[in-house]
Amino acid sequence: MLLKKVEKNDFHSALSIPNETLDSKLEWYHLIFIYIIGGVIGTVWETILNLVRGDGFVYCNGTIFTPFNFVYGTGAVVIILTLRKTNSPSKVFLYGAVGGGVVEYILSFLEELILHTRSWDYHDEWLHINGRTTIPFMLFWGLLSVLAVYVLYRPLLRFMYKFKQQALALIGKILLGIIIVDMSFTVVILVRYASRKEGNPPANVITETIDKYFDDDYMQLHFPSMEFQDKK
Repeated sequence: MLLKKVEKNDFHSALSIPNETLDSKLEWYHLIFIYIIGGVIGTVWETILNLVRGDGFVYCNGTIFTPFNFVYGTGAVVIILTLRKTNSPSKVFLYGAVGGGVVEYILSFLEELILHTRSWDYHDEWLHINGRTTIPFMLFWGLLSVLAVYVLYRPLLRFMYKFKQQALALIGKILLGIIIVDMSFTVVILVRYASRKEGNPPANVITETIDKYFDDDYMQLHFPSMEFQDKK
């Protein structure tokens, strides 16, 4: 009965849905919006952090076409999927800290493995783990997990149930397509960037086009923290 009322856009009914019922109604397209919101928050946070550090304005989205920082977006989705039914804030903090550190570590490892680059290196930071994450950053992920689960997630899900779910599903498909295209183009362009740094000339019209529109100046501006590693 409650869900039928929600489908009729009764926002007050959405507010009255028990948390357990709400958690069971998390749909795939809701995760797309969570990814986007987490990604945008991450981009804004990293941008402000660079300004406070005195580094000036730095592109922090980590992709070519969208403002969604994929590390924070992916982290937000993982946090919600794994911790949304956890009732203990201390457990959410602990699991979020460990999980956030693992996600950051894996993404750093995969970037170095595939592209031979690093977009973050914490070797000079306190209590780092192979330079890929740090204990203080993991504690930050724990705090972020508590905020995501208890402050953002359920109010956001209730808000989304204010609208027709068929419309949200359609918008979710469009946004998912944009994210996939963006990530695909980003990976291809980054691979070519790494290859170009190794001195490899363009091999076809695709790589020639990439070199023309996404040259070294462009890439250094949009991926300023990316450092190339020596192949082993």
